[in-house]
Amino acid sequence: MKKILVIKHGSLGDIIFALPSMISIRKKYPEALIYLLTEEKYVSLLMKPKIFDKIIIDNRKIFFIKSILDVFKLLKMEFDTVIDLQNSRRTSIYNLVFRLFNKSLVCSSRPFAHLRYKIPSQGKEAVRIGLSNQLNLLNIITDENPNYNWLKVDMKDEITQPNVLIIPGVSKNSEHKQWNPEGFADIAQYCESKKFTICVVGTKQDLSNAEAIFNKCNNVINKIDSSPPEVIYSLALKSSLIISNDTGPAHIASLANNNMIWLLNDNNVSKANINKSKKNHRILSTSVKNISSKEVIEYIEKNELLKMFN
Repeated sequence: MKKILVIKHGSLGDIIFALPSMISIRKKYPEALIYLLTEEKYVSLLMKPKIFDKIIIDNRKIFFIKSILDVFKLLKMEFDTVIDLQNSRRTSIYNLVFRLFNKSLVCSSRPFAHLRYKIPSQGKEAVRIGLSNQLNLLNIITDENPNYNWLKVDMKDEITQPNVLIIPGVSKNSEHKQWNPEGFADIAQYCESKKFTICVVGTKQDLSNAEAIFNKCNNVINKIDSSPPEVIYSLALKSSLIISNDTGPAHIASLANNNMIWLLNDNNVSKANINKSKKNHRILSTSVKNISSKEVIEYIEKNELLKMFN
């Protein structure tokens, strides 16, 4: 039986970008034993689709020497193939260890891989596309529109009328991607005036970005600090419109494939990772903070994005 190790760390957005690749690996090797090396915080999410037989914890904040020792422990598991979907400096060291001390076939875009995909400079290729091209080296065809029903939970008791989903926060390291919280509040108030319920999701640290919405709107479904990926995805499925910064929860919401307004810095990375499509509506500026709420409302009206949705 084939034994495969998949390596994937990174931000929540990075994990979401890699989902089609992960699902396609299992589709290619339905009978294989497939292990995932990732961070503890992603275990509950990545066990749901039943892609992996086992998940091995590798918390990158732990002292680096210990991580290297953990890789040597992996050698004893004798994997046939190692698929590095993280493609970082750190995993290039992992690849070297496998290359020197094991017979595993290593597929990566980093040095020391047997099958190495050469990634273009940052921003010239979307992460999803790069991972798909990398898997082509293993004759794995990536399904770019896999089924995400495993993420769905029942929200019918909470959503009783058409709603707009707003994701106002960003991670601590991404404040340069943060749109003005008052802008989100203005848009929420406008949508509420059109008879839409407002839903707000995010972590506890996003509360300060959401408070302006709570102050301006009369009836908000508040999912701050109670919106795991399953809730975000399920709310997005029932949303007429989704409005967000470039952030991990937004990429989860985008899996629902409903109309979505992305408020973005105008740079190559944003353009690559959030592609133009009928459902992805990108509003860009040299600085996201310069986008006005009036501009967003005019865009909504021009493109008739507040149509009732069932």
